[in-house]
Amino acid sequence: MAKNTKTTEAPAGDAVILSIQDIVLSANIIDLATQRGAFKAAEAGQVGACFEKLVAFIKANTPDVAAEEAPATETIEEK
Repeated sequence: MAKNTKTTEAPAGDAVILSIQDIVLSANIIDLATQRGAFKAAEAGQVGACFEKLVAFIKANTPDVAAEEAPATETIEEK
């Protein structure tokens, strides 16, 4: 009998990297496809759930840029 072996690991040196930008792009593709009517009504729930998960992941893993860029302000008292 032949032994069936399957590996799920990427070959050495071929690390797969998924960035937040890739996930944002995926969410944008789903949004655009939905706007263009690419999904059947019966699929809308699953597509919407996937989209919501992507958006939640993006929000949870994106640093708050506004808080990082806000300069410290000094209060000036007028006499």
